[in-house]
Amino acid sequence: MDARLLMLLGNDKSLYPEVLETRFSRVFNKIVELIETPHIDSYLQDLMVDKRTGDRAGFPPEAAAEIIRLSNYLDRLHNADKKVGAWDDVPEYKRHELERLGYDFTPGGLIKSIEENNQNAVHEFLSCGVDLEVRDERHWTPLMISSFNGNEEFALLLIKCGAKITASDKNGYNPLHWASFNGYSNVVKLLIDKGANPNEQSQFGWTALMQAATRGHLVACAYLILRGGDVNLATVDGWTALHKAANNGHVQVVKLLLDKGANRYAKYSDGRTALDLAERAGHQEIVAMLNPGGAYAV
Repeated sequence: MDARLLMLLGNDKSLYPEVLETRFSRVFNKIVELIETPHIDSYLQDLMVDKRTGDRAGFPPEAAAEIIRLSNYLDRLHNADKKVGAWDDVPEYKRHELERLGYDFTPGGLIKSIEENNQNAVHEFLSCGVDLEVRDERHWTPLMISSFNGNEEFALLLIKCGAKITASDKNGYNPLHWASFNGYSNVVKLLIDKGANPNEQSQFGWTALMQAATRGHLVACAYLILRGGDVNLATVDGWTALHKAANNGHVQVVKLLLDKGANRYAKYSDGRTALDLAERAGHQEIVAMLNPGGAYAV
């Protein structure tokens, strides 16, 4: 570690740009050179935005997060006596850059940049230290949107910048629920690795495993179970993951759930079992698997 830089960062090793030092030495050396000058802010700003032809590869999430953390730290240091929020007080050059990219410096602009997968704009917003718990009309945060869209890079960047993994919408669904709903197993893995609870239930009792099983996402289901997902949790009205997979004809998911101990006799609130649902829907292969005398009988 560069001793002078670490000292200027208040000896806080969590702020030290280790990835930049190791993998982007030119950038790191420039930061060390400018850290005590008025030019450091504009340099960090320029790192996050491609002002040329749009063909710059950009930094990987872990390096981008270091730049953003460093920029936010210096901004807090330079404005320690100010009490206004990031949405109210931002350097004009940042506001102008976002306008150039097509976004207003507002919570809605941040949401739009996430939805449109605009890497430059997202980095620009995050470099301003904005509130990451803003909500859209669905009451979704930027992390929920990234998870629903399967954008692992944005999800990782948002988490590293402080986004809450446990945030939920009005019905109690969190980022893991929405990544599982669309079967984005890479984002599911990321969220669990960062501390998401695979058995967190919405206000209706739905788990991420139920979300994935309903839509037949085998890999996501397998990973959720591997990381502790309970195959026998039920919704408030009695649905289990097995009920939903059987009803919707997802053969391989039904097989996985049975292999992992799912209770084939669990009953929905009206008394129906997974077998009843499969028979009614005409899923004969699943009927054979669930039948007490079938290959998966216990």
